[in-house]
Amino acid sequence: MTTNNILYLYSTETGIELIFCDNSTISYPLHNHVSVLTIGIILDGSVILTTNQETKVYKQNETFAIFPYVPHSIGAYDSYTLLSLCIDKDVINNVDISIIQKRITLLLTQALDMGKINQYQILQLLNCLDEIAGSSKWQLKKHTSYIHDLKKQLELYPECKLTVDEMAQNAFISKYHFIRSFKAEVGLTPHQFQIQNRIRKAQRLIHKTETITEVALTTGFCDQSHFIKQFEKYVGLPPLTYKSSSGTI
Repeated sequence: MTTNNILYLYSTETGIELIFCDNSTISYPLHNHVSVLTIGIILDGSVILTTNQETKVYKQNETFAIFPYVPHSIGAYDSYTLLSLCIDKDVINNVDISIIQKRITLLLTQALDMGKINQYQILQLLNCLDEIAGSSKWQLKKHTSYIHDLKKQLELYPECKLTVDEMAQNAFISKYHFIRSFKAEVGLTPHQFQIQNRIRKAQRLIHKTETITEVALTTGFCDQSHFIKQFEKYVGLPPLTYKSSSGTI
């Protein structure tokens, strides 16, 4: 029997997050992690990870890394248990490495104490982090100026009521050429990129506001039902369940 339990542990000092998907059957649509490095380890079962380079099946105790802005999707043959460590690239660039190591160790120790991970798997995760620390994949692809500016706007202010037609008009190109160009450079359509950034902003706001309706309106959704549907699609949980599943250290 699958339960789709997801636990989020968050370091308020560094913004590093640990996500534990227990006995999950959730598949995640094509998306990318804006400025975030994700290192995952399969604790049980297997997942199908598709990036713009390849499709690969990862099995128990195998690790993978997803670099910032790399489009990817996750599929499930059956139920799986997955632990993901998410680190903002700005944290790596601006925070003392000893603080980062301390916070990661605290998160992983907390997961160990909860029986979510064993010591071997902790070593696998840390080894994976060490191996990719100097990778050239950290270098983000350069975008044409209008796509670069729009991408930053959608990251910072995803709630803005900006349609794809208006985006194309602002770039002085046809709608269909704009969509093709944006997807070729970013890996997602403008609408997909806008929605996922609205959901990410909602994840940050959900602990600071009293109602789901307020979060939905603040992040640019016209109604609560559409917001809940999109939130569950990208996060894997309804907003209220996500809120109760999140903890900080």
